[in-house]
Amino acid sequence: MGAGEFDLIQACFEGEGGSPRPGTRIGIGDDASVHRPEPGMELVVSTDSAIESIHWPTDFPLVRAADRAVCAALSDLAAMGAEAMCAWLNVMARDREAIVAMGEGATAALARHDVELAGGDTCRSPCNALSVTVAGQLPEGTAMRRDAAGEGDALWLIGKLGFHSLGLQQWLGGRKDGYFVHYLDVIKPRLSAGVRLRELGVKCCIDVSDGLLQDAGHIAAASRLALDIDLSRLPGWDLLCARASEKHAIRAVAGGGEDYALLFAAPPSLRFLEGFALKIGRCSVGSGVTLRVGERPVDAAELSGAGYDHFA
Repeated sequence: MGAGEFDLIQACFEGEGGSPRPGTRIGIGDDASVHRPEPGMELVVSTDSAIESIHWPTDFPLVRAADRAVCAALSDLAAMGAEAMCAWLNVMARDREAIVAMGEGATAALARHDVELAGGDTCRSPCNALSVTVAGQLPEGTAMRRDAAGEGDALWLIGKLGFHSLGLQQWLGGRKDGYFVHYLDVIKPRLSAGVRLRELGVKCCIDVSDGLLQDAGHIAAASRLALDIDLSRLPGWDLLCARASEKHAIRAVAGGGEDYALLFAAPPSLRFLEGFALKIGRCSVGSGVTLRVGERPVDAAELSGAGYDHFA
């Protein structure tokens, strides 16, 4: 970065983000951070990357892109039921202005969710990008997992699907005043919802980030069950169809990604979940995922290419 690199890092990152955590023994500013989980707790760690032109359009504001990148990483903690604690940011930028913008967006997201910035790195790069590592904690043996769905479990959803995908399509199509574009503004990691699900005894959960079909498929494969999902039960389904047609709604929900809703399996007896989440399907003996709209099965041709592939 040349002269002034460390002053820039200090100005953009040191002391920013959420409040310091009791378990942080040494925080940002040293060669590494040092942490001690509370007694009886386990550490949950996830890492994610976001790259310009891959994860956000080249003309998308960097402040918003960095905010979204941090929230996307935090969503993985929500899916496990962890209490978010700390984050580490690696910021790769074309120039100083990009570092300032991404630092502003990333630290704003950390402050909003009260997550301590415990360290990171910056460097010059041919393209703007962030690598975000997050850590949280939860009581030993309570993490929600993809392989813990049971036969007869109901499938539940917290959050909306398809809206971000349609907003991105409108942005890329030059319709930046389109109806769905404002859904690109902020990702909402369902941190408190994830903790509540774990405390209620839910064992199986995933965040929907790569499309419902692909992410539901991860639960089906890991739990060795068949999943049946009725798209007409999704929050905002009628609105999606009215604004974008049923065909486009199906593709946006099934394969659009970037939603960061929580999909989880739980016994139907947990009726107190109603009002907190929507029941959208069930688990049964078998394999794979079946999507339908009411009683009409969704044809495979309607799902061609569904699910985000980072190497496509």
